[in-house]
Amino acid sequence: GGNINGICQEQGLKWGFTDPRCCCSVPQVLKSCTEFIEKHGIVDGIYRLSGIASNIQKLRHEFDSEQIPDLTKDIYIQDIHCVGSLCKLYFRELPNPLLTYQLYEKFS
Repeated sequence: GGNINGICQEQGLKWGFTDPRCCCSVPQVLKSCTEFIEKHGIVDGIYRLSGIASNIQKLRHEFDSEQIPDLTKDIYIQDIHCVGSLCKLYFRELPNPLLTYQLYEKFS
């Protein structure tokens, strides 16, 4: 696997934050979404159920075009699952999985 700063910088260009200082800690998309979910979305299945696809894409577009979108908009409050779905989408699009290919054998 690559180093985390390199991965974050690569992902940062796709997820709306280009400031290299963002790459030394939790990516903004994950920080914003998880904080919002902890405050508004503690419901059964928050990461299991999917949000509405068009809402997920809209939210992703907002992260791509703004530093920190307003997650308190009615569209996201009413479809809290789209915020959780965006977190899952972020992890799916990482160039290397969280448990890197090198670790697969240790877990199998």
